[in-house]
Amino acid sequence: MSIGKKNVILAVVLCISISVIGISFAYFTSGVTVSGEGSKTELKPADMLKVSYDAGSNSINLANAMPGTTASKDFSITVTPTESEKSVTYAIVLDISNNNFEKVNVNELEYTLKSKEGSVLSSGDLTEAQGKITLLKETKTVETATTFEYSLEITYKETGSDQNHNANKTFSSNLKVEFAEA
Repeated sequence: MSIGKKNVILAVVLCISISVIGISFAYFTSGVTVSGEGSKTELKPADMLKVSYDAGSNSINLANAMPGTTASKDFSITVTPTESEKSVTYAIVLDISNNNFEKVNVNELEYTLKSKEGSVLSSGDLTEAQGKITLLKETKTVETATTFEYSLEITYKETGSDQNHNANKTFSSNLKVEFAEA
């Protein structure tokens, strides 16, 4: 067999291998669609619900805050059912990239997550918190596309005592919505 024929056979085998790998990859990933950027993201796995999250800019920060300062973020989550799926569980997550607030005796940096109606859904301490913090995990069952509205407040709480240890401190984070286990 000549070198030319060997090269042609090798090229054909290589093309077939690449095609098989590409088709396999496409098959296994075709059930998931993720679209959007930053704070506008849409996730649609296979024949499951579509969840859209919109918060404008997804960052929520405090810099050089004085006691009593609050940063807030309003956002919404829209759940769109399919014929076969009506329920979804998602987590509202705060991904903290920088937090140098120090805890001395009391919680000084706190969050409050509220529904549109003003009901407190969760709250807690963020003083010294780092990384991903799950603020709330919810399971929603809907018959039609439904939008749920939330408000997140992060407050550098006034304690009535000396808070100089947290002067010129910074809190930087991004708000995210992720699929979660029920």
